[in-house]
Amino acid sequence: MEARIDVNDRHCQFHVRTHVNDNAARAKEIGMAAVTRYDEISRIGRRSLTAAPGEYDWDMMLATGRNNYGDPGQVIRGIHNAAKNYYFDTLTTTFNYGGIPHQDILKSMRLFAKEVMPAFK
Repeated sequence: MEARIDVNDRHCQFHVRTHVNDNAARAKEIGMAAVTRYDEISRIGRRSLTAAPGEYDWDMMLATGRNNYGDPGQVIRGIHNAAKNYYFDTLTTTFNYGGIPHQDILKSMRLFAKEVMPAFK
């Protein structure tokens, strides 16, 4: 018996660390610090495949959509950039990473729901 796979039953998820703030500079500050902390913690006790902080290409990661932080318009562009560089039909995001304070996480999630998600309906 031949097994057939229906491509409509297959999905590809793209997962990205996200931080949204009304102030683009503040979003960048929070996002970059959190990515740095997250990656440093990930290196503890194991060999890491991620670039060391001094070698990290922040501009490339943002331009390709691998990191996504900024004001709502920048985050929308970041998702579009990711779609140009990677195939996915499901986007998942992490707002709670790298020690971002809880109140900033909640603000980011609410702003994402209010201003970013409607751009993809």
